[in-house]
This record gives sequence, structure tokens and C-alpha cells, in this order.
Amino acid sequence: MVLAATNRPSELDEPILRRLPQAFEIGVSDQREKTEILKVVLKGERVEDNIDFGHIASLCEGYTSSDLFDLCKKAAYFPIRALLDEEKKGKRSSVISVN
Repeated sequence: MVLAATNRPSELDEPILRRLPQAFEIGVSDQREKTEILKVVLKGERVEDNIDFGHIASLCEGYTSSDLFDLCKKAAYFPIRALLDEEKKGKRSSVISVN
């Protein structure tokens, strides 16, 4: 049994489609589902206590679950970039104490 998935079915060529005779389209998640996806993706991560997952989901019209995952991953880099910028400007020392 072979199971294949793509976010771009229109880009599949005919030989592939012939070898995969059945196709099922799964639509984009609704806001409630996106809210739950965000909660799962961010579970165990340090986020603000008052984060409004529903509001974030409402801003992600047309996003797939993969898009939401990538969005969270990119957002995680912002504090790292800010920290690196501070260190480059000499505002933060990177001293590590060893006991």
C-alpha cells in the first residue's frame, strides 16, 4: 500500500497520477481546527500565558497545517535574531560561569 500527500496536486504529472488511482482531497482547516493545530504545535514551548490561539488562527486564512508549523518555526527565530543583534552591538555579554 502506498499513501502519498501533496499540497500541490496540480503539479503532479500523468505517470504519477496513473500509479495512484484513487485521490482524496482534504480541504484547508477551519479556524477551530487551526486553533487546535497551533496548540499542538506549540505544546511544550515557552509562549505567553495569555496567547490567543483563536486570534492567531483567524489571521491564517488559507494556511495549511504545514504552513502553520512553518509559521511557528519562523516566529521562534525572532528572539534569537534579537539576541544575536544585541551581542553584535556589545549590549549583552556572553559570559558563561563554570563552577
